[in-house]
Amino acid sequence: MIDEILESSPIFVEKVWGDEKLNKLFEKENMNKIGEVWLFSGVENYETELIGINSGKKYGNPSDMIKELMGKDFPRMPLLLKLISTTQWLSIQVHPDDKFAKELENEPWGKTEAWYFLNESNEIFISNDVEENIKSIEKQNWDKIFKPITLKKDDLLFIPAGVVHTLGPNSMLLEIQQTSNLTYRLYDWGRPREIHIEKGKKVLKDCPFVIVNSPKEFKTQYFNIKRVSNEKIKGFGIYVSLKDFKTYVIPKGLEFEVKEDGLLFFL
Repeated sequence: MIDEILESSPIFVEKVWGDEKLNKLFEKENMNKIGEVWLFSGVENYETELIGINSGKKYGNPSDMIKELMGKDFPRMPLLLKLISTTQWLSIQVHPDDKFAKELENEPWGKTEAWYFLNESNEIFISNDVEENIKSIEKQNWDKIFKPITLKKDDLLFIPAGVVHTLGPNSMLLEIQQTSNLTYRLYDWGRPREIHIEKGKKVLKDCPFVIVNSPKEFKTQYFNIKRVSNEKIKGFGIYVSLKDFKTYVIPKGLEFEVKEDGLLFFL
């Protein structure tokens, strides 16, 4: 039984497009540029450790205690949280949905995600035009449809699996997603990384993406997001402070009093 709130110990991932701002923020200046901070993860080989905030006890990884934390079982911990900051464009990419994740990769889930923006100005590109996306993938030329847009601080972008997207330089966000590490790169700006042309074309979907300005709450079939401050939260939930990005896991049935502005992620 878990009878206290747990803090999630982050994992730091270096990226070619990473941002030294994250190195400074987390005092990791001995690393190359960090692009992603995995705040809460049950992904194999990238699992965050959970530590009791009162006892200091090391409880282990989220996948070891799914039912204890959430009150029910799942094939894996269903939520994955990241802090992302960029200095270059990410690859133009797409993620498979649940059906294609099972069919192509023998994985239980695909990757639907949402981005909550933290910088004053953030560039994105997103397209659900399947026909034009296929032409761009086959030609390896996105000039015709690559029309970036700017999103502001506290805007939210919901990206269903199958929708083509990428993130531009000088952007920062919190990402909530299904627990999946499946990304098909469609174009990578000449960087020497693998491009997934055939799989990428196969998983494209004409799904509506959603942009919301400063939402107080946003609900989907995969995850829910709520802006919280000065209130009591009842678990299960994962709270991320917008001040220092400390991440707390509230087990089902427990309460946590939030004093700082932050985001709550839950099912």
